[in-house]
Amino acid sequence: MSAEAVGLVLAASLLHAFWNARTHSGEDRAAALAIAYAVGAVWMAPWLIADPPLALWWLVILNGLAHGGYLLSLSASYARGSLATTYPIARGSAPLLIAAVGIWVLDQQPSSATVFGAFAVAFGLGLIGNVGWRNGERHSMLLALTAGCFIASYTLLDARGAQEVHGWSFFAASSVVAVLVVIVGANVSWARLVAARRTGLLVGVASSAAYALVLLAYTRADAANVATMRSTSILFGLLLAPQVITGRLLTGTLLTVVGVGLVALA
Repeated sequence: MSAEAVGLVLAASLLHAFWNARTHSGEDRAAALAIAYAVGAVWMAPWLIADPPLALWWLVILNGLAHGGYLLSLSASYARGSLATTYPIARGSAPLLIAAVGIWVLDQQPSSATVFGAFAVAFGLGLIGNVGWRNGERHSMLLALTAGCFIASYTLLDARGAQEVHGWSFFAASSVVAVLVVIVGANVSWARLVAARRTGLLVGVASSAAYALVLLAYTRADAANVATMRSTSILFGLLLAPQVITGRLLTGTLLTVVGVGLVALA
């Protein structure tokens, strides 16, 4: 990878960790995330207008439900647990689940990198989970794992939709559905949206910028290498966490990052 591509991915990873840390520290996380997704839908609206995914309405709804479920479970997880345990579990479990789908559901032959990466992720998440378990964060870890399941789901749906229409158009339409899911699912009132507007706008700008930087990196480097380096966001998330970093937590996070990288390279 070129130095430019590395810089783009690292900047995107840092922004991703930052907006998760900002969301975690907020008071009304569901409202903030609803605003953030609305921000993404607004800046991608030109592509939605130019190439509306009307023929894929069913896939848009499914994808929106997956994104909405992710936002609801993530906000609930952050409300109950520390960033140092919930963020790595949510982000680290998704690649592992996607690899499992490819191996068992799609009957794909796993490479050595996938196998070793999967074991590293599983062991790393086990160490992180042990820390959370001892700290009484069992419910939050379950919600974080649920968020990881939703991430894996919408990743596959995003890829499917982008094959048919412009990726930003598909994501913009899905974001509208996701916002509605969060508003209904978390019973978010207009007053709550107004109160969370500053955090939501900041998270929306940061997450949109991270997304744009990753897309730019894809034009300058191999997709597998970009996907591998994106796993550094898990490490950045740990560094941004307002929590004492123990040896077990650091080891688990590093194993998760390495494992995700191996799975992404496969």
